[in-house]
Amino acid sequence: MRRSALARSILTVLLLLGATLAPCAPPPALAADQVTLALDWLVNGTHAGYFVALDKGFYAGNGLDVTIVRGYGSGDTIKRLAAGRANFAVADMGALVGARANDDVAVKAILAVYGKAALGLLYLKESGINGPKDLEGRALGRSAAGASVLMLPGFFKVNGVDRPKVKEVVIDATAFLPMLLARKVDAVSEQSIHLPRFQKADKQGLHVEAMRFADFGLVAYGNMVMTTDALIKENPDLVKRFTQATVKGLAYAFDKPQEAVTILQKYHREVDPEFSMDELSSTKELAWSEEAKANGLGFINREKMTSTRDVVTSALSLKRVVPVEELYTVQFLPAR
Repeated sequence: MRRSALARSILTVLLLLGATLAPCAPPPALAADQVTLALDWLVNGTHAGYFVALDKGFYAGNGLDVTIVRGYGSGDTIKRLAAGRANFAVADMGALVGARANDDVAVKAILAVYGKAALGLLYLKESGINGPKDLEGRALGRSAAGASVLMLPGFFKVNGVDRPKVKEVVIDATAFLPMLLARKVDAVSEQSIHLPRFQKADKQGLHVEAMRFADFGLVAYGNMVMTTDALIKENPDLVKRFTQATVKGLAYAFDKPQEAVTILQKYHREVDPEFSMDELSSTKELAWSEEAKANGLGFINREKMTSTRDVVTSALSLKRVVPVEELYTVQFLPAR
């Protein structure tokens, strides 16, 4: 009995010692935060940087599982973001100023993409259009929503265009190019960044030109990456991780455009590589503004943001002047 008891004691000690010395199992990996990024419009070359961040693992490396969805205009995108149907968004700053002023939409810009707004019109020279006033008596194709549509009243106002004299035709964005080239409209509300797509598609000897709002009295920031005030307050670490991975994706796309366009096509086969390259090149030019060159990609300058607010507020006769602190923050950008 004594020997049996002794044997059991020795066995117990050995088992305990073995458990102590055995290698510990690795802790379970933390689940990535699932977030949705809503774009401003149909997927195109201007969006390559976000797909680069997704494909190269920049988001995953920051603990993020990101889903990227197309947009239906900046106004709609901001509404979806505010309603909780997306966590982050790409949208026009002018649209945000309007939404914040008139509807108290609690959304804020966290990263500048376009240092200068690309909003405007694309028009046919053959229609006799040379300036804003020439739009009177012409047909303008536009979408039902979107940043260019939102800023259209301001553009007309500062340039003395009598809006009732412009025949506005509401059409889907996919019909802009065929409608213009078929001469069913004389101009379309499209960002100047897409001008090469229209010019290269023209096989009829027509000449498509751009009329950018920023060149006619509406100088302002353009597309920004945005999120909600609530997410900034409740989970600033997530916002920081997303912002910094996005900046990394944009920078990579600007440095290696051919690879970036290839990645974009991997996710969206319908995107034309030649047009995408032109759009990405134009995005790079707008993104590397003077303030970005001095302070880093994505930086937002307070004076320029104040000017943007003032221009939009005056042009659209908004309900209130939004304090500039409500419109943006640079706290999540990478250290210079």
